[in-house]
Amino acid sequence: MAFCENCGAQLSNTGKFCSSCGKGVGENVTTAFSQPSRRSPIAKLAFGGVALLLLLAVGIIYVSHRANQMDKDLAQGLPEVGAIVKKLQSEGSQDSRAPKANAGATDLSPVMNALQSPASQPGAPSPASQTRTATLDENKTVTPGQGQCALFGKEELTRVLGTNFTHADSDATGCTYKGDAPREFVRTEALWKGGGKLVKDKSDALADMRHSMVNLHYSKAEIASHSFPITPYPGVGDEAFVNMWNTVSARKGDVGITMDLRFYPDEDTTKLLLNAALSRLKTNDSDSAATPN
Repeated sequence: MAFCENCGAQLSNTGKFCSSCGKGVGENVTTAFSQPSRRSPIAKLAFGGVALLLLLAVGIIYVSHRANQMDKDLAQGLPEVGAIVKKLQSEGSQDSRAPKANAGATDLSPVMNALQSPASQPGAPSPASQTRTATLDENKTVTPGQGQCALFGKEELTRVLGTNFTHADSDATGCTYKGDAPREFVRTEALWKGGGKLVKDKSDALADMRHSMVNLHYSKAEIASHSFPITPYPGVGDEAFVNMWNTVSARKGDVGITMDLRFYPDEDTTKLLLNAALSRLKTNDSDSAATPN
């Protein structure tokens, strides 16, 4: 059975022209079995959309499955939070002599003891500083004629600070004790006379900074809570001031010392060295009372 390629009407087997549209019957007659199937653009778009949605759905299901699996993997081996809380509560409510509950749980007592020890409290001296406090040479005195590098010995500073000090270099104003590394040094500037002026200059500088804030109409509370680059430093000599990088200027009577301990910020050790230096600065009749050149 043949059909007209122009209008699609059924053709007779013997006719040379289509009885519907009049078009001649040629060689390009399309049979019912050879007529190509044609899809409209809307059908093609619909088919593509359905395929895309299926791909997205499969992707979402896969990602969700992988995320759940990763969560399970990470959770394996982690301690149970509820067990830890119960452990802390039971230890706090039970007498230390009573049998411990949940014997199979993790023993947290070493951690709790470490947190409650004095060494872990703010301001408490470190174990290293506690073992170093008795290592300074006792009854040592230094006069201007001996020079500023005689104030501390290299071996003495090595014992106190734990740094291997290898040499000491003096200049017109002080002495620098040097260790193996570039940042391992202690700088001292000793004054056998003039300590009063030394700390007065620091006190005046601090007063000027406070006065400038008054002129800028800061309140007393704001001034009191403000962090100044230089502050009083109690516990050293008769009067002392410290700056932001742990350089302290102090006096005892009229002898003075400026010591730079910026890479050794342990407060106990800083005060130990400063008080020792102030007590060692002595003058005698054969030496000048002026600061050495």
